Amino acid sequence: MNPSRTLRALLVLGVCALGCERCLPRHEVASVPTHPYPSCGDGDLPEGEVLDQGVLRNGPIMQEPVVERYEVRKRDCLYVITVRQEWARQITDVEAIFDEEWRPVRLWKRMTVPGEEDETEDIRLYELRNDPPTMTERRGDEVVHREIRGEVPIAVVGPGRALLTAWIHAAGLEVGETTRGPVLDFRDLYENIDEVALRRDPARDEESLGGSVEVYTVFGRESVFTDADGWIRGDLAGLRESESLDTPEPDPVPMHAPLDPVGTP
Repeated sequence: MNPSRTLRALLVLGVCALGCERCLPRHEVASVPTHPYPSCGDGDLPEGEVLDQGVLRNGPIMQEPVVERYEVRKRDCLYVITVRQEWARQITDVEAIFDEEWRPVRLWKRMTVPGEEDETEDIRLYELRNDPPTMTERRGDEVVHREIRGEVPIAVVGPGRALLTAWIHAAGLEVGETTRGPVLDFRDLYENIDEVALRRDPARDEESLGGSVEVYTVFGRESVFTDADGWIRGDLAGLRESESLDTPEPDPVPMHAPLDPVGTP
């Protein structure tokens, strides 16, 4: 875990101990407004068209093995990004839905610890059609509703680099340009909405990815690589397209239960 984010989590816990619930990045409420699963009119969303899909995994400079399997799909007027991130201490599944301008609408996340799935399953639904945004969480038989302090986010940062695809496409930046706004970061146990910048840097030659790649940076320090069309191909920390690596790709970890972003939590 990033040390700065760990420190932030510890500070949040300290504030909790003082009983200042309303000054936290999120606070518990009795209920939240509910919305139907996003659609473009009558009927269910079609399966749509796959725009991009792939597997990212750690290259030689990353010490901890991680695998990210993702798909970006256009479903009528909506974009849907699904991610499965596997590493030794956690497996995370995400479904993120964006409108036709790539603005986030709804997020679903399931976290489990490998080998202890039934005891550790944590499912969260983020409803960004609410103002303030809300989160409903289920652990076991317990369901909790929370509001998240901050403006309705223009973008999200979550488990899996593929989720940045949406912000990159929404922003349409030229080299040297920066955009900023409220962004929901839901990678950690304590999600928050902060003012965050996305910057497009000069392209660079990345031999491990076969040549020139486009470079985008968030938080001023986390850089991702894309192809010319803005699809994620790796990051500065060492994630690479699986096919570009000469080590065998790990088999997917079997799911302990089917994904159900519509019916849960």
